Amino acid sequence: MELLKGLNPEQRAAVSAPIGPVLVRAGAGSGKTRVLTLRIAHLITTHGAQPSQILALTFTNKAAREMRDRLSKLLGNSVRGLTSGTFHAICARLLRQQIAGRLGNYTGDFSIYAADEQLQLATTALEAANERPPLLIEPEELLRRISRAKSRMLTPRLMARFTQDPVERFVAGCYRRYQRALEQANALDFDDLILVTHQLLSEHPDLLEACRDRWRHLLVDEYQDTDPSQHALVELLSRPGSANGRTRSLFVVGDGMQSIYGFRNADHSIISRFTEDFPEAAVIELLTNYRSRQPILDAAYAVIRHSRVVPPMALRAAGSALPGERCVLINEAKDSREEAEQITRTIGDLQRQGRKLRDMAILYRTRHMSRVFEQALRHARIPYSVRGSVGFYDRAVVRDALAFLRVINNPADSLSLNRIANVPARGLGAQSLATLSSFAAQQNMNILAALSHPEALRTLVPKAVEGARRLASLFARWRRMAEGTTPPDHLLADVLEQSGYMAALDQRFSPEDLPDARAHLQELMRAAEEHTSLSDFLQEIALLTATDSREDERDQVQLLTIHAAKGLEWAIVFVPGLEEKTLPHERSLATAEGIEEERRLCYVALTRAGERLFLSWAVGRNRGQQLKPSRFLDEILAYGRERAARA
Repeated sequence: MELLKGLNPEQRAAVSAPIGPVLVRAGAGSGKTRVLTLRIAHLITTHGAQPSQILALTFTNKAAREMRDRLSKLLGNSVRGLTSGTFHAICARLLRQQIAGRLGNYTGDFSIYAADEQLQLATTALEAANERPPLLIEPEELLRRISRAKSRMLTPRLMARFTQDPVERFVAGCYRRYQRALEQANALDFDDLILVTHQLLSEHPDLLEACRDRWRHLLVDEYQDTDPSQHALVELLSRPGSANGRTRSLFVVGDGMQSIYGFRNADHSIISRFTEDFPEAAVIELLTNYRSRQPILDAAYAVIRHSRVVPPMALRAAGSALPGERCVLINEAKDSREEAEQITRTIGDLQRQGRKLRDMAILYRTRHMSRVFEQALRHARIPYSVRGSVGFYDRAVVRDALAFLRVINNPADSLSLNRIANVPARGLGAQSLATLSSFAAQQNMNILAALSHPEALRTLVPKAVEGARRLASLFARWRRMAEGTTPPDHLLADVLEQSGYMAALDQRFSPEDLPDARAHLQELMRAAEEHTSLSDFLQEIALLTATDSREDERDQVQLLTIHAAKGLEWAIVFVPGLEEKTLPHERSLATAEGIEEERRLCYVALTRAGERLFLSWAVGRNRGQQLKPSRFLDEILAYGRERAARA
């Protein structure tokens, strides 16, 4: 009972719900993380669950860390053994342990290919097509279609089998070549982590039963963001085994009103169908909001109540607004420049009133909209930070260093080897690498082995032969170090020194940029110090999510897209661009589902605000353009009039 103190009746009902399928519809700011954490503690203290029997799935590493920190404060060391992390991290860990010998030629040291590497494979798959595509398909579009197929549990064979569409059949052929290239490189993409895990468990009942026996309690955060493959995995793991006959212990938390990742294949209907998939499920709603003033919640409800696909919930604020406080303000501007200047002046006024800049955020629909705000804030000398700009691990020198490490860990990783084989220059140009790759494919060996194969070297010019032998010798040295007791940071230091990479930096960078390049590599070594194995270090980097960057504690205004703002909150929020064709975005206007997702996106933007919410629209954003206020603004104003009439 001690755990339930301080909870409202809705939260208490969720935490103490009987074992079985439970859906918690948690409105914005309703304390869902607290409820999820206390549910785990309740399972341990009241139901006698061992921490090792609990699996908690989240959508960001940050959420998983926050959950573990809270549990440690509640229960101390008694939570050791609990498994928590993102879907992708948990699946990757399971595959590392179990994939060898069970799925093709995959081994546990597989690489996880990021977006740019996936793009290279997609480009190659398109170029290798024997037939002309029915319409122009760029590599990015091919990747999007492959990702969508994987989220729907479709292999290349199934994709081709279940469609008569010539475009889809063409894509299925490219998908087959793309997947074959991944397998040859002993690599998986992000979608594979879920799909292959489901395949592995489905094809090996002994492994599935062992997982069910280990994880008897399954909890899932942000359930509205699941795609069909993630839902299928949850259903598979939570289904009682034929031998044990246990009641399935499944606890999911989510809010369909905040489902905004359709472009990432998330399916909002999954959470809506929960009681169909689990007919015995209990459904509990958290309606008390601890973040926002009531007028802000009313504005958000005014938008979401018109949804045709998501059941809206009217949230009530736990606190009340100050007397005479105007919580929601709407401004009109003639163009985007005037809108940015209005917002900048308001920020300056609030700062002079004693408000901290870090308590304010400007949320916009698309990234390019940040330019005018950056310009206005710079002119006013107001510090700001743009979230979502180039991340540390996306910098060229960092990607180069990681490519060396990835080849050491996985010699079949041909893309990483191609990236650094001639960096710094050692005579292994594109032609030499193509020759080595071709030989490796013919001999069914990895390209690293081809670097020292006498028959392969006979076809190269002398300078390339020398470079290949030297590189093969270096990788043999580094693999011995990695297999021994050399920690990852010492290994990385040796790689950068012995490869000549550090010495060649001054040839690649100007005197102004050189200190930054060196600093980035030093920071990477500091990150490596935190790990005891190379495999763990590389996996953590591969699975970093967009919200995993360190919090910036400096006093500056935050600029970011609405998508990036999900899960965050500020006292004061500005939402510009509330006009038709901006929010809702013009690409969404063609379909009812597009409008629905834009509606949920607007709802998310509004509910990030705690005390003050500033909404604005511009009559025109481009020269000669005439825009109309967003339908969402009209709905907010109409709801305000309704409430005033009732009062």
